[in-house]
Amino acid sequence: MMPLAATLQKTVDHLRPHRDALVESWVRAIAALMPDHPGDLRGFCARNVDGLLSHLGQGKVEELLREEAAEARAAAQAGISLALRALAVRVLDRCCLPLLLAACPGRESLAECLLALDELGDRRLEALLWAQEQEATRRLNETQDQAAAAAEKVVELARANEALRRSEARSQHWAEQIGMLSNVVHRIASVLDAERLMQEAADAVQGRMNHTFVAVVVLDDEGMLIGRWAGRPGVGRRSAGRTQGPAGGVIGRALRKRAPQVVADVASDSEYIPDVPGTRSEMVVPLLEDGEVVGAIDFQSEHEAAFDLDDVAVAETLAQFLVVALRNARLFAEARRRGA
Repeated sequence: MMPLAATLQKTVDHLRPHRDALVESWVRAIAALMPDHPGDLRGFCARNVDGLLSHLGQGKVEELLREEAAEARAAAQAGISLALRALAVRVLDRCCLPLLLAACPGRESLAECLLALDELGDRRLEALLWAQEQEATRRLNETQDQAAAAAEKVVELARANEALRRSEARSQHWAEQIGMLSNVVHRIASVLDAERLMQEAADAVQGRMNHTFVAVVVLDDEGMLIGRWAGRPGVGRRSAGRTQGPAGGVIGRALRKRAPQVVADVASDSEYIPDVPGTRSEMVVPLLEDGEVVGAIDFQSEHEAAFDLDDVAVAETLAQFLVVALRNARLFAEARRRGA
């Protein structure tokens, strides 16, 4: 495995031509999650992207982390919230995904870049948390002689620390998703049989994320669904209608709309087909090839509201990989038939 600095240099080489697109995507992602963000968000994102590209392009990872830690400490001492910085770090990987997907020469290169960005993001969040905790300690020491004001300060700092810890938890969730994506890519990279490909993908996702049920389905020449699924031990199905026959339920809606469908509570969805006992929430992402639907990935969970925007983003990336892999399997099968 390449050292982190070298891998990040390679990642920056892929991202630098798309600097403006990365800034724009980052601005939109932060604004969507923090509508009341303080200050000039575009300027903040542009400065940070330029700083990242410059430092990482020169292999100065540790210097970047030291500078960011010092800036965070100074901001915390000035009473400036670190929430925007933490949120920006958390969503950066998601903004880089589509750019790297288009720029990386292969799956292995993409996986290396994503894992390197994930490790960098974890270290940047740790630096922010450290800065906040250092400042919390300093303020608590200063307010020991000010009992009346101390209680208010402690509550304020506790809130700030909790916000950062929540951001760190989201970052960990994102890291698990990226790990799942990498695992699936490795498992299906050399599979050229469509049936086995669908089963390997379903098994890999279910095994890594521990969902109640995962299915990969495709449309045959007559528009009927065929596919493979994976569930937890002991999870049965009431019927086979979800992966054999016309597209219905949430899958059918995703295919009709050609867009991801997330159902936080299946009990409130009139189109949901109850084929997996215990399911509380569902996410379906269509497989699109040249704008046409060719199938879908179906995720079901026993937990309510189990899927968020990060899950959708990773599932869409996985769907793009699967479309390419299924196309390759189809072309391989046709080539073998012609050879025979």
